[in-house]
Amino acid sequence: MSPKNPNYKTQTNEGAVRYLIKEKETPDCILALCSETVRKKAVVEMPDGRTCTTLEYFRDALRRVGIPAERLVVIEVPDSMDDEKKQFQAISQLLDKIEKEDTLSIDLSGGMRDTAMLLVTAARCMRDLRGVQTRRVIYAELRGEEPVAHDRTQLYDLFDFVTAMDEFFSTGTAQKLKSYLWSEGEKDPVLHTLLTRINQFSEDLALCRVRKLNDDLNQIAQALKEMPKKSQNLTDLFFRLLKDRFSTEFAELLTSGEKALPALVSWCAKHGMYQQALTLLCEQMPAYVCRHLFVQPTETGWAYLAAQNQNKGKAWVYPLFHFHFCRLTLMQKEYPYTTDLRLTHSKDDAEGNMLFGVANSKEMHAYMDTVLASGQLVIDPDVRWQIEDAALFYQRVMQYRNQINHASDTAFGLQSDRILPLDTAHIEQTLQDVADYLQEIRPMKPDVPKGVKALPVTKTIPAGAAPNL
Repeated sequence: MSPKNPNYKTQTNEGAVRYLIKEKETPDCILALCSETVRKKAVVEMPDGRTCTTLEYFRDALRRVGIPAERLVVIEVPDSMDDEKKQFQAISQLLDKIEKEDTLSIDLSGGMRDTAMLLVTAARCMRDLRGVQTRRVIYAELRGEEPVAHDRTQLYDLFDFVTAMDEFFSTGTAQKLKSYLWSEGEKDPVLHTLLTRINQFSEDLALCRVRKLNDDLNQIAQALKEMPKKSQNLTDLFFRLLKDRFSTEFAELLTSGEKALPALVSWCAKHGMYQQALTLLCEQMPAYVCRHLFVQPTETGWAYLAAQNQNKGKAWVYPLFHFHFCRLTLMQKEYPYTTDLRLTHSKDDAEGNMLFGVANSKEMHAYMDTVLASGQLVIDPDVRWQIEDAALFYQRVMQYRNQINHASDTAFGLQSDRILPLDTAHIEQTLQDVADYLQEIRPMKPDVPKGVKALPVTKTIPAGAAPNL
């Protein structure tokens, strides 16, 4: 509450109350933060010649507009709340008076400026904690004989805009931004289209619809080229700034085209979408690697892949990575091509660690020697170490994906140098390492050895049939 100015007949807080009454929103209860000066200093001269405090004057003013004095609840505060302890005590008393699902109007007309900030912040917190809604944020200024009230609820609603922006840049979803746009009555079709495209991208990513992501990114790129209407208010202005920020956020993704996998993986890791990043790598890393490094099955290797019923209709790159580079094959050293890739709950193999183990670089190199000598694979020998790195990274991707999917299963708590640490820091580091590797091989092109016919990475395997290589 602001002290009564002797040069004016009225007081600013009166203006706020009168405004609510005019809007047919007469308050059922008025919570007033009253300083010692407001409560104890008799500075107001009444018509009958006596002097009284601002608080007594305000009670009388409420009666004059039909609000009983008992509706005014006084919260005593000192003249200065210049430290956190005093601020805590004041806001604590205020919050104690607010019940679940109350509706508030906030009057910022008087008091210290830090108090106004605290009131707005506390009200915003109460919405999420107790379902308390803030209907209006107002303040009044004295002009001549009458206070003039100003409704600034739109500024308060920008809290929702800030929250929505934070949600997107931390989680990658634009749903709250889209909802805020419509709640504000914004009719700019350009911004609506952009947010719709971004939200579709976020939804497809969250649901691991990896085949739709390139199309989503193309639509975002198109939407970003459109210009929104000229700014008319603060919401328009901030959305225009947000559009510029989106251009920066999606810059790497949009310039990568069909080679966006490294950027997508980094984007997912940044937003905590670990399962989505692992799924992207599981499904797209084999084809990506084979587009940049030459590695493919020989006729013997193809015949084996084609003999597996689960490979029917799949592009050869996917089962190639599963059968030749996934850890289940490596663990079965005696019979490297007879491993069943279905998950098992058995602890009989490698003391329960077989399902969740990964190889090291020495084992991978020895394994590559074996499969090359046995005529299962043909590679460009100049990029052998990059192929072995791809295999090791792919193992880690598959193991983390399995561990996350079965975190409550027998894998949880297994200790071994073959078991990857299951925590977000290690997963995020692995994802970034894989993204860096994919970015490193991005400029490379497959160098096909002489006498070898290159298989298109999209060629599918008909079960039981072998092509003429």
